[in-house]
Amino acid sequence: MAINENDDKWFKHIRKLELNAAIKFFPENKKIKILEIGGKNGYQAKYISDMGYDITSIDIKPMEPLYFPVKKVQGSKLEFLDKSFDLIYTSHVLAHIEDLELSFKEMRRMLKDDGIIIHIVPTTWWSLLTNLFHYCFIPKYIFKSFKKRMDSNSNQNEYNNSFLDNNEKLLDISKKQKIKILFSHPLGVNPSFLHELYYFSKSFWKKLFQKNGFAVISIKSTDYLYSGYGVFKMKLYNSRKFLAKRNITGTYCFVLKKIKDN
Repeated sequence: MAINENDDKWFKHIRKLELNAAIKFFPENKKIKILEIGGKNGYQAKYISDMGYDITSIDIKPMEPLYFPVKKVQGSKLEFLDKSFDLIYTSHVLAHIEDLELSFKEMRRMLKDDGIIIHIVPTTWWSLLTNLFHYCFIPKYIFKSFKKRMDSNSNQNEYNNSFLDNNEKLLDISKKQKIKILFSHPLGVNPSFLHELYYFSKSFWKKLFQKNGFAVISIKSTDYLYSGYGVFKMKLYNSRKFLAKRNITGTYCFVLKKIKDN
């Protein structure tokens, strides 16, 4: 599916904002080895590579068109050698991983003892704003759902009884569909939007990292408040930056190091 030019521009802008928050913690030594997990189309990897760093980007499903080579991998168990990377970077990846314990174990294995990990993760504010804007799109969802059902019914039965019969079928929406319309689909593997309110909190992320063998050495709010929808995009820019500086932000940047084994 072709990407709208404005959406593409917005996507790149957000990814640069997130990356700029992370780059502040990159070592000055450009000879380090970096692993990006969940590289998608390689946009951020190219940005990092252009800075002179040696980066490898991987994803279970790379997205076209690619800005930078992204190696396709299977699952969380990776083929890289122990302690082979100085820095591991992820952006909006952790919320999509079902077995986080295994993934963190792999990250610890691949990371050098003096290395760091940088995770860009969504916030509770991101989830709240995404669900708020979701209701603005409900009429659109309903119309698309009805239209799809109407087209389907028309193709299956060219000699259907009446237009009224068709509309009765269209209105027969399952409970599951109604719930999906009323509540925004949660990001990744989270059970629901309500779970996100806790799972995306700063305190939960911090506990999760510590539980899996990482010490949090820095937490930075990225410089912008935004949602999963590209509503307003660049509008109200200064106001949203103002809010982000007061921790009402779309994403956090966590910087971690390994806790030494006893």
